Amino acid sequence: MKPSSVIPGVVLKTKFITSDKKAFQDYVDYVDREEAKKEQGANEKLFTLYQDYMDNPNKTSSLFTQQSNRLNKEEKKQLKKLFETAQKNNSIMWQDVITFHNPWLQENGLYDADTHTVDEKKLMDITRQSMKEMLKRERLNESAVWSAAIHYNTGNSATCFSINR
Repeated sequence: MKPSSVIPGVVLKTKFITSDKKAFQDYVDYVDREEAKKEQGANEKLFTLYQDYMDNPNKTSSLFTQQSNRLNKEEKKQLKKLFETAQKNNSIMWQDVITFHNPWLQENGLYDADTHTVDEKKLMDITRQSMKEMLKRERLNESAVWSAAIHYNTGNSATCFSINR
C-alpha cells in the first residue's frame, strides 16, 4: 500500500493558550453569555473564542462534560467559574480537536452513511474514556476541568475539547 493512499481514521490536533493571553480571558468572559450568540454577526466577531466555537449551534448539538451530555445555562456558569479559577492559578488551556474519518466511524459502528448520523452517546462515552485515561497519564485527573462538543460541519465528525487545571 502506498503511503499516500493511507487515510487515518482518527487525527488529534492540539494547541494550548497560557493564562496571560487575551484569548484565555475572552474564553472565560464568553463561556456563559447566551445572549452574545443572538447578536447580529456574533459568530463572526467571536469566532476566535473557543467556547463559542465549540458551542456554535451551526456546528454542534451541545457542549458536554464528564458529568453532563448537554450543558444548561447554570452548568455553563459553573464551568466559567472553574475556568476563571484555572486562569488565576496560571493554568494552561489546551484546545484539542479529534477528527474522525467517517468511513472509519462507519467501520466501527459509530456512523450511519445512509442517514449521515453519528452515535453521539457512544462518541461522548469514547471521549470521556479517552479524557479519563489521558488525564490520568498526565497526572491531571485530580485537577483538570474539560468540556467538549461534537462538530458536524467539516465533512468528518470531530470532537473538540478544552482542558484546564
